[in-house]
Amino acid sequence: MRVTQSMIANNAINNIRNSLLRREELSEEISTGKKINKPSDDPVNAGKSSYLMSRNRLLNGYIEDIKNTRSVLVYYDTALQEMQNVNHRIKELAVQAANDTQTVEDRHHIALELKQLKEHLYKLANTQIGGKYIFGGAKTNVPPVRKENETVVINTPQEANIRAKLPVEHIDIEYGVTVYDVFKTDSGETVFGILDRLIDSAESGNDDDIERDLGSLDSVLNKVNANLARVGSVDNMLESMEKRFEKVVDNNTDIINNLVGQTCQKR
Repeated sequence: MRVTQSMIANNAINNIRNSLLRREELSEEISTGKKINKPSDDPVNAGKSSYLMSRNRLLNGYIEDIKNTRSVLVYYDTALQEMQNVNHRIKELAVQAANDTQTVEDRHHIALELKQLKEHLYKLANTQIGGKYIFGGAKTNVPPVRKENETVVINTPQEANIRAKLPVEHIDIEYGVTVYDVFKTDSGETVFGILDRLIDSAESGNDDDIERDLGSLDSVLNKVNANLARVGSVDNMLESMEKRFEKVVDNNTDIINNLVGQTCQKR
């Protein structure tokens, strides 16, 4: 093959162009400290790192959702513990009221404290976080209970009796507590209705009715205790998931750094 002056010139130009490109690549590696700056640098490792980075974004989203949900669980836990204390106090007062040694004045004071506890439970039922009612089920914009004169009734419609759920890794983790879970018995009574009867019985000295309502009050207390335990169990599970996801993200980050974070000196 005859070598012409033009071929020599073109070959020289190509060599110069390649040298400039290589110099540019080295300069980019020096400035970024990375071996891979674009997929064409190393298609296989670039693909692996891209997948892991995408996976980390997903996991970090789950971690953020878990943290937010756990902050809501703190409100549930606080409210349920307070309800537990209130219901225990109601039971103590009911037992006192059933004692024949109580005077009319004693019964009056018991009834007065029961009314105050009823108001406290009313406020707990309408606990809000950021303008949302935590016991509202699927209707967090609606107060779970409302007053009709002196009577407190469930305001959340039955069809909205749906516990909040957190979607994580293709599963839904149920964490919510509704007004039906802790303010209403399985027989359909509300804690407010039971309280109204106890107040009337305490003032009138009707011990038989008090004894009957103590059983209903135990039913409410059992539901509160069960949901308090469930909230604690869900929080423990979410804490474990959060730590596991954070560990996976850290491991993925280390792998990504090994794939694309090698300095030029290590090449």
